[in-house]
Amino acid sequence: MTNSASPTVYKRQLGMALESMREAAGQSVDTAATTLECSVAKIRRIEAGDSAVRASELKDLLDLFGATKSERKHMEELGREARKRQPKTAYGVVLPDFFRKFFSLEQIAVEILLYHGELIPGQFQTPGYARALIEANPAHTDDEEIDLLIQARQARQGRVTQAGDPQRHHVVLHESAIRTVVGSPEVMKDQLLHLRKLASLPHVTLQVIPFSAGAHAASGLPFILLRFQDNVRNVVYLENLTTAASLDEPTHVAQYEMAFRHVVGAALSPSKTSSLLATVAGEL
Repeated sequence: MTNSASPTVYKRQLGMALESMREAAGQSVDTAATTLECSVAKIRRIEAGDSAVRASELKDLLDLFGATKSERKHMEELGREARKRQPKTAYGVVLPDFFRKFFSLEQIAVEILLYHGELIPGQFQTPGYARALIEANPAHTDDEEIDLLIQARQARQGRVTQAGDPQRHHVVLHESAIRTVVGSPEVMKDQLLHLRKLASLPHVTLQVIPFSAGAHAASGLPFILLRFQDNVRNVVYLENLTTAASLDEPTHVAQYEMAFRHVVGAALSPSKTSSLLATVAGEL
């Protein structure tokens, strides 16, 4: 095991391993909660990889599950890595609490499937587009805070453009997203050309659903689906103005995967999308 991965990776691995061991041992979530003298909700958070486990708690769970010596060694190492703190960033202080978990998960995902009907996604935004969008929200008036939020979006874009181990992206936008002028015609033209450049990367697929396609499976329902290396417990992220939800129940994830297949079918091909971006940019 290397120590280069994010603690988020180890939390997920530890949680899934504990859940598997609990089920193999025939123990219930309630029994695990009783053993740790905690709530059932805490056990579910641990198994979901949402929180780390104290060393003493991990020992009690491994005792309950009848872990072998080799299993204990592996699990204890996972636990140590999971308890490490994420490196601090300058922009971390301005990220909403509900967004921080997604931000960490997004960084470790190997593939992102995304649909949005109105806006260019954050990790594909130029600084000018991002600034205009953020400043349009009356909740953001502090210049320093706005600068940090733009930095956070550029950091997310780093996973799109990094060499060596790029993150795969399949993005479907509605034509509204590329026709809505955010900031100014100049800002929007720059954004569209930037989007076209990113779409030319071999690990990025971009498609646009034209107005002529009419209603589709995700009409009015923007979402992001994160897929991970093990393709287990993939996550759907849904966000509104003040809260967000992360869904990892397989039946929910499967519904969104089906919806994504439908929006892909309704969209223009990547080559026709690139031509449309150039056309719209030329009209500005």
